[in-house]
Amino acid sequence: MPGTGAKATCEIEVRTDPLTGETTRINRARQGRPRQQEAVTVPKIAKDCPFCPENLESSTPTFPPDFCGSERIRAGRAVAFPNMYPLSSLHGVVAFTPEHKLEINRYSPEELADGITASAAFMRAASENGYPFHFLGWNHLSQAGASVLHPHFQVIAGRSPVRSLRESLDSCRLYRARESRCFWDDLLESEVGSPRFVGKTKGFFWIAPWAPKGTCEVIGILERDCSSLLEIERDFALGLADGISRILRGYWEMGIRSVTMGIFSLPPGHGEGTFRLHARIMGRSRRIGCDRAFLELYGWEVGLTEFPEEYAAALRGFF
Repeated sequence: MPGTGAKATCEIEVRTDPLTGETTRINRARQGRPRQQEAVTVPKIAKDCPFCPENLESSTPTFPPDFCGSERIRAGRAVAFPNMYPLSSLHGVVAFTPEHKLEINRYSPEELADGITASAAFMRAASENGYPFHFLGWNHLSQAGASVLHPHFQVIAGRSPVRSLRESLDSCRLYRARESRCFWDDLLESEVGSPRFVGKTKGFFWIAPWAPKGTCEVIGILERDCSSLLEIERDFALGLADGISRILRGYWEMGIRSVTMGIFSLPPGHGEGTFRLHARIMGRSRRIGCDRAFLELYGWEVGLTEFPEEYAAALRGFF
């Protein structure tokens, strides 16, 4: 130890994801390491926000007439429109609530479900235009990489899947070939009722993964054999949104203010029953910048401070 010469000890646990083989390292002692960054103060009002209702029509682009039959896609109070700085041939933005509220504990299941429904409508239009693979993501606040603070999802559409979807599907197929069973069925069988089980909403089970990929990560897994967001009905979309809302409220009580989320969806029937529609959500740093560093970016491993069994217990009370 500095100044004493005493030997310091700490416990490091290395865990391997049962599907992908990716590695997570957990060391609780890292919670106490010194930090020199100032905490972020999030503005409550942003009169010039391009996604607020008074600015959205004039600040955001529109879809071409032959894409979806309207300039923008609307579902409830959610609005989808093209991304002005796309990362794919088709890249949509979904402002899932007109309110400029930044506290994650204030998003209702209905708001989130409207955003999911609008995202699915964008996906359907993209499929009809020859882009069948989609990835829905959410970065909330600048700590998670968001450039616009107003809550919004993003949907990337392409002729081939993003790497994480492609590798997840490959892993699911390999598991079926090796075990003659669906990975997701086996995962739910082993985890529902375990110390990592968080709760259940309409159509979805929520668990803390054995080897989390980020802070207090939770996976929401569709209970039935279905690979696509395009195949679920409104009540299942509400079930997905309800789980997300509960996780967000739990995060807030745990002091988490910023999140990253991904919804993993493949075209209907893709994967021959090996792949399952699922969502992953994690907390992000409360300080300036992102909490991904050399271990994650170059080592392709994850370094964390929270054990899934412990934060699953804290989140369980919100179900």
